[in-house]
Amino acid sequence: MRTLLKTLTTAPGSSGRENAVADSFSALLMPYCEKIERDPLGNVIAMRRDFKPSRKTLMLEAHTDKIGLMVRHITKDGFLLVAPVGGFDTKILPASAVRIYGKQVLHGVICAIPPHIAKNDKAPDMQILCVDTGLAAEKVSALIKIGDIMEFETEFTPLGSSMAAASAMDDRAGLAVIIRTLELLQKTDLPFNIAAVGAVQEEVGMRGAGTAAYRVNPFAAVCIDVCHGQTPDGGSRDTFPMGKGPVITIGPNVQRAVSDRFIFTARSQNIPHQIDVDSGCTGTDAWVVQVARRGVYTGLLSLPLRYMHTGYEVLHLEDAENTAKLLAAVIKDIGKEDTLCF
Repeated sequence: MRTLLKTLTTAPGSSGRENAVADSFSALLMPYCEKIERDPLGNVIAMRRDFKPSRKTLMLEAHTDKIGLMVRHITKDGFLLVAPVGGFDTKILPASAVRIYGKQVLHGVICAIPPHIAKNDKAPDMQILCVDTGLAAEKVSALIKIGDIMEFETEFTPLGSSMAAASAMDDRAGLAVIIRTLELLQKTDLPFNIAAVGAVQEEVGMRGAGTAAYRVNPFAAVCIDVCHGQTPDGGSRDTFPMGKGPVITIGPNVQRAVSDRFIFTARSQNIPHQIDVDSGCTGTDAWVVQVARRGVYTGLLSLPLRYMHTGYEVLHLEDAENTAKLLAAVIKDIGKEDTLCF
């Protein structure tokens, strides 16, 4: 799991520019899938090796994209003004290091006013945040153009023996869970296909998952994403302990039969798990997958994550492993039954 996460989180890929992470995800799926394709939006759709066109299909989905910034203006003295791609808390941005994907990969720092001369402590306005590359204006203009993408300059960092920090754990951890699930099922014969989907553009409107679900036309789907992990300053409401297993969602955005199946299997096989009651939109790709075509039996498994949408998101590796174990166990159980139903 650590190796999977390191490979996937170090690949660039903010919303709309997911090619590099899609390449990594596709390569990691190759031992388990017979057919891997990309649709016009860039979604990765991979079919398990025992794929048969006449069979029904179960879809496993996580999103490939992460938040980023886009160059919207270059000042006459070479600073870069930016626009957000996805949701940011601007308070965390000043003094952050970024990697800029221009004609070559460049490095920069988001400008920060030192506290000695700051006039207030309000969150900075995204409209005036700029990036300093340290290069002369003419060099900047030669190497960077309007619309180029930049992302947090971070590294995959182990934290003790059981946790890790990296940019884009949201939702590269979900991709890792899908790969690990297929590995656990490698020697299991199933009466249905499995489509492994890496969906694009979740962070800017859940666009890719809807088109992927329409294309795959699954009898059921399980989306894997992240939720908020507990911290001392975060309280307990809408947050979940780290290391206590996947979070199973109950609510109108998923079918209760699917949630109940996950809960029953987790309890019967002693897999650590938690339950989230979500009374509306989950803010995940499950929102669009559920209503694809004539409707899809949909479930949602989430991994507790600290510091979401920052340069260093923290994940407990056992939560990812237990999510894969639970998902594989449920799939095996469905495969033993006469009807393909949750």
